This record gives sequence, structure tokens and C-alpha cells, in this order.
Amino acid sequence: MRWTPRILLYPFSILFCILVRIKNFLYDKRILKSHSYSIPIISIGNLTVGGTGKTPMTEFLIRHLSPQYRCALLSRGYGRKTKGPLEASLESTSTTIGDEPMQMKLKFPDLKVVVAEKRVLGMDILLKANPSPEVVLLDDAFQHRAIKPGLSMLIVDYFRPINQDWCLPAGNLREPRKGIKRAKIVIINKCPPNLPWEEALKISKSMALPSSLKLFFSSIVYCQPKPLSTMGKQQARIDSTWEANLSIIAVAGIGNPNPFFKEARRRGNVLKTIAYPDHHNFSDKDIKKLNLMLEQSGPETIILTTEKDAVRLLQKDLDFAISNKIWYVPIKLTILFNQQDPFLKTINNYVKGNKRNSKFS
Repeated sequence: MRWTPRILLYPFSILFCILVRIKNFLYDKRILKSHSYSIPIISIGNLTVGGTGKTPMTEFLIRHLSPQYRCALLSRGYGRKTKGPLEASLESTSTTIGDEPMQMKLKFPDLKVVVAEKRVLGMDILLKANPSPEVVLLDDAFQHRAIKPGLSMLIVDYFRPINQDWCLPAGNLREPRKGIKRAKIVIINKCPPNLPWEEALKISKSMALPSSLKLFFSSIVYCQPKPLSTMGKQQARIDSTWEANLSIIAVAGIGNPNPFFKEARRRGNVLKTIAYPDHHNFSDKDIKKLNLMLEQSGPETIILTTEKDAVRLLQKDLDFAISNKIWYVPIKLTILFNQQDPFLKTINNYVKGNKRNSKFS
């Protein structure tokens, strides 16, 4: 480990690792029960705390699978102010179900979305639905082993290699690196779009993955900014178009805001960057502060934020003066090295190869 002040927490990381290994041992030996289901269940998770790009991958899979299958999303609903299992509706808010589930519900109104701290209770709701889902996506569930997915996908941040990290609290890993063996697919995400193949091979070698694992590389693509007023409106008429060289106040409450701030600088003249904690719940004080910044920065200044933050801002009672000045940047994920077809073939083979009748076991 490189020297940082967090290295002083190394003894606690050892204890953390031991406790996680004990939990995994109990699940591996079936002392703790892991529930199986006879429908395809795909888990999208990570080993690293903070954003690795699970949400763009979840959206990528929903877009691919929804035309053929009834899909459902089961999430913990991180950051919500409610408790227990809940089914999302278009009347839900980021406060009641969490920002990421709300983002998916706004983008895919017909998608069945359930949030539950205890994922088994969430599965009960999904399986009792009429019609029941044919494919369930488990969001951020790699460490939540009460449900046994048929296909586990692990998302790794290109900028935070797990082979150079350590467990919490000295490092950023949720569990020891050997946990990667439970996955069937590993995605190195947030790669530069022009990542050299030689570097990809070097990364693959350094990770020393089991031969049974399939490794892919992906990149985040920033799309054209959109006004906040169009979010969740499938056929929204956009009266405003993005203008180059605008003055920007860049606002982000995500795990790693630096790539977004870099994109904001590409889009215009960034006057100020404001980084909030991940899943930040904007307060009235925050809104007043942003409004004041806009007033002091001139009529050509706008607020540019992330899609996830826009979901939270959409739930606020914003007056016209500020809501008309907020834009967000949608993102999407792309698979590199012409490997999208092999990647999707792996997903298709798994889904087609499993029963789609909902039966609890």
C-alpha cells in the first residue's frame, strides 16, 4: 500500500476482511441461506465503494432486454427516506425510492422497479406481480448474498484498479479481492474511448483473473445536454438547444465527479465546480445558494449537472428562475474493442438458457 493517512486504519481493514470472509464462508457452506429462483437474475455490482458506473450498465441491459422480455429492477434504494419493500410508480420520488431507481423509472416508465433493503422481500413482490417479470436485474447486489443470481457482473473503475487497493477503511474495497471469483463477467468501466489494446492486455494480465471469467472493457459516453424540464417526458418538445461557450456552474453529487467536471469544461466556460457527497439530497439552503450564484453570474450562466443529480433536483419545488437554468448531461455506456456483440451474446445465452416461470425455491 502507498502511504496515505488512511494507512493508519490498516488494522481495522484486517478485521473488516476477516469478518467479510467469515460471512462469505457461511454462504459458501450454505450455513447462511442464499435463495435461488427459476427465472434469470443478473446482478450488477462492484468491489469498490463509490461510483464505478453500475447505473449506465443497468440501463444498457434494460435497453437491450426490454424489447424481448418483461424486465424488473430490484434495488436497495440507497439514500431513500423510507423503509421496507416498495414498488415504484411515476408518482414516486428520489426521496421515497432513491435517485438511481427513480432515474430508471423515469427513463423506462413500463419497467417494474422495486426497492428493498432485504432483497428477498423485494423478490416476493416481483414474483406475485401479474404478469411477473421474465428477467430481474439486481442493482448493487454483489455483496448481498441472500439472493443467488444466475449471472453476476462486476464493474471495476478503470481509474481505481482493485489490484492496487485494500479493504475498508484503509482502502476502498467492500470485500477482499478474491471475491471477484463469484463473478462471471468483469467490466473495466470508464476507460478512455481510445484505450490502446496493449494497455487493455496489460490490465488483464495484472488482474490475474480466473480463466472462467469473461473480461470486457467499456467507456462512458456523455450525450447532448438536456433541460431539466424535459426529464421523464418521453415525447418532450425541447424549445431550447444547447449553445456552445455558455458560462457554467457545474454541480455534481456523485462518487467521482472529476470526469463530469472535465466534460463540463469541454461544453463551456466553467465558472465554478461544486462537488457534493454521493447521493446528496439537495436542501432548501443548497437551492438558495445555487440561485444566488446564478443571479451574480449574469443572464448567460446556467447550471450543468449530472443525470443522477437532476433526478433529485427534479423533486424539489424550484421556481421558474432556477429550473429554467438547469441542464443535465445524460450518459450511456459503450463496449470497447468491437466486443459488444460477444458481450450481448453472453447475456442472451444466459437468459435464453434459463426458465422464465417464476418459482421460488
